[in-house]
Amino acid sequence: MNNDHRSSLSYYLQHFCHVSPSEASSPTLLDVTFSSFTISSSSGAKHTIPLSPPMTSWAEARTRTIDLDREARTALDISPYTITSYTPPSSPLHITVFGLCAMTAVFFATKNYMLPGTFWYDKVLKWFPGGPETFLWLVKGLQPVVLAIHIGETWLLDRTRLRKYGVVRGSAVWWKWVVSCLIEGFGCFQRIDDMIKQKKAEAETAKH
Repeated sequence: MNNDHRSSLSYYLQHFCHVSPSEASSPTLLDVTFSSFTISSSSGAKHTIPLSPPMTSWAEARTRTIDLDREARTALDISPYTITSYTPPSSPLHITVFGLCAMTAVFFATKNYMLPGTFWYDKVLKWFPGGPETFLWLVKGLQPVVLAIHIGETWLLDRTRLRKYGVVRGSAVWWKWVVSCLIEGFGCFQRIDDMIKQKKAEAETAKH
């Protein structure tokens, strides 16, 4: 249980014991009786989850754990399908959007270095409609708007996709999706939805 169902134990703590996700991130099942489960959280604190009604035999243990997992996931809005890896942009549209957004991020980060006398200012930006002054005016004006939109999208991704599909906040997979969303935005939502759609189709196929 501790090795193969750690995520379920974490959801037990979050739902039944009202433990925060960070505190529940490293749970350990300490004891099982006919009437309760005892689980420790990340800080080492012990939490007891009563079983009502109590089990009448150990043969019920598997069914009870499945029922607890289903109840906790439903209450926490956690899907039975999980995301365990990051998928980079692969379609022409997503690659193009990612590239354009990454280039825009570079412009935001380097705008203060695009000064008269530099290569970019004198040789490149002179071809921009309105010249370097117009380009830099647009970059400075758009930066707060674009940042606000992408930060908002990343917050939504974490709340509506990553957490829902079992991606632990702060993990390597979580960071890859978050950084990607900060750059490209909505494409991350589409790729995650496609991954889940494929997992659901595979699950349906396995039933038959």
